[in-house]
Amino acid sequence: MLRLVRDLAVDRVSRYFSEDPVGVSAIPRIYPPAKHEELVALEQRSGQLIEATYRDFLSLTDGMDGFHLDMSVLGCKDIEGGVLAKLAARFLQGVREDVTTEDVGLPAEIGLFPIAVNGDCSRAIFMIDAPDILPERIWWVGEGDSMFFGTFADLLSYALDRLSYNPRETVD
Repeated sequence: MLRLVRDLAVDRVSRYFSEDPVGVSAIPRIYPPAKHEELVALEQRSGQLIEATYRDFLSLTDGMDGFHLDMSVLGCKDIEGGVLAKLAARFLQGVREDVTTEDVGLPAEIGLFPIAVNGDCSRAIFMIDAPDILPERIWWVGEGDSMFFGTFADLLSYALDRLSYNPRETVD
């Protein structure tokens, strides 16, 4: 995980400074690691076990700005409130109201917990735990896309190199 986070941070900072003009996208930023108590609280709040590699990620950096375009990975610090938590809650409400889950083969009542969201609330990434339905734990959805990833580490690998992982688009 350390290598993935390091490679992603280096890539995002390099991209940020190569933009013309510099600073068009979100400033890439990592944070101090989440504490054990914060991870326990996040797990309780999510209503599911934290996916193992997402837990490893949070143990290195409690979230990341500039993960993908203007998308930020949420950390324990973001879940209780603030702008990102409100955007994630709004996106989740839209997913529930627009029957997006059923469109990709997930039951409407499935437990979704936001772990990333973008600034205009058009894309988000959710942690899911439905082993009876699918083996994947991560769902990236928005702007017409739907991609399921086995682990958070698979998602990070894909963000670095789109050829490194072939996400599934529907549950069927």
